[in-house]
Amino acid sequence: MRLRREEWILGLAVLLLLVILNGLLIAKYDALFSVISDDYGKLLSYNYHVSGFDATTYSVLTEWGMKYDVLRHPLLPYLMWLPYGLNQILISLMGINGALYIAAVIILFFGFCTTIILYRILHELIGLGRWDATLLTVFFFSLAYVLVTYITTDHFGISLFLILWSLYLIAKASKEGRVLSTWKSVLLVFLTAGVTLTNGAKVLAAELIARGKGFFHWKYFIIAIGCWLLAVGLGLWEERVYVYPKEQAEKRYFQEHKAEMTKKARENSRRYKHAPWVIHKGKPFGKGSILKWTDKTTSRWETLKENVFGESLQLHDNYVLDDVLNSARPVLLSYHHPWNYVVEVLLVLLLLAGIYCGFRERLLWMCLLGIVPDALMHIGLGFAINEIYIMSAHWIYVFPIAIAYLLKAKSQQLIANSLRTLVALLTIYLLIYNVGLIVEWTQHPPVSIAFWFD
Repeated sequence: MRLRREEWILGLAVLLLLVILNGLLIAKYDALFSVISDDYGKLLSYNYHVSGFDATTYSVLTEWGMKYDVLRHPLLPYLMWLPYGLNQILISLMGINGALYIAAVIILFFGFCTTIILYRILHELIGLGRWDATLLTVFFFSLAYVLVTYITTDHFGISLFLILWSLYLIAKASKEGRVLSTWKSVLLVFLTAGVTLTNGAKVLAAELIARGKGFFHWKYFIIAIGCWLLAVGLGLWEERVYVYPKEQAEKRYFQEHKAEMTKKARENSRRYKHAPWVIHKGKPFGKGSILKWTDKTTSRWETLKENVFGESLQLHDNYVLDDVLNSARPVLLSYHHPWNYVVEVLLVLLLLAGIYCGFRERLLWMCLLGIVPDALMHIGLGFAINEIYIMSAHWIYVFPIAIAYLLKAKSQQLIANSLRTLVALLTIYLLIYNVGLIVEWTQHPPVSIAFWFD
């Protein structure tokens, strides 16, 4: 994929910002996580708290294994095998754990690629001019949890790139009056689902819009669904081979030490009854293996106002990047200043106006249909609703894409220039506000939660 001059300039500008933020995060945690530790996983779990993101990648880069939730991320451990090997070389030659640095290089690479792909979607597929496409790309990287996604080690930055890459390839083929070749389509399904299982549905949703009735042609349908099921099967196999034996060993140990373990469980129940991971969870719909992760009590309206269209776009200026399951941060926060809500309303209105203007566009429907499962899962059933903003990477790209259709639709020069000015002002504000809070957060030392367990 050959890059044009303006793409290099834009990509490197965004990359510079992300390099600075990643450097500050590394400086915050370097003294803790660049050491060789006998129990690196515990060191991470006690000290790494960036919103609700996991530090599993650091752990995998230090000691490779099926440490991700393999049912949801079946391919991810294998993608980290080569970086793990590089880290082992660093450890053996220099006696330094380079997980922080290697993870940063990985996430910066995907941040750069995401910049280029989004720009091409806006410029090539939607048809915006170069300046408008550049403006909306920078706007995208001013949003709070786009910035946070590309400074954290979790899988979301990779997922975001794969989603946008899939949309670009499928929509480009559709614009040219063809469909993506079957092997490319199913490869996208497998890669995207392999990194995050539910995101494979976004590729299938995009292909449904692009192919129409052709999506259900037996040959394509069987291969595409089969590829998604292959990712599911890989996760189930990993669960059976790597996770199940450990669970069985734990159950056997519990049975062999039943009295002791029961006593300990009761003590922990009393000890942790006021712990954040207990009090910040809502009441589930049921007690089954899946239903126990749901939440029927957390307010959906407040969640949309404060977290989905609040924290995802503008960080709250109190409890900045605190993990709701490991800190005093409440699940629902309110902004201190009314102008935060003014900005939120403006952003939502731009989104809705963009959806209205692009209502007949296939690309926009690919985006909207793809995020329906996320809405049903997180807002409907309440999965991870207490930290829903960390899932922003799975849907937040709809903002620049929808606003692009709004800009494209306004042919009257005065209205178009007014919209550009509004988006530019919002971008400047969001960059100053969100980057400022992130930089301030990096200056505070890490807070350990070891006191809960010592």
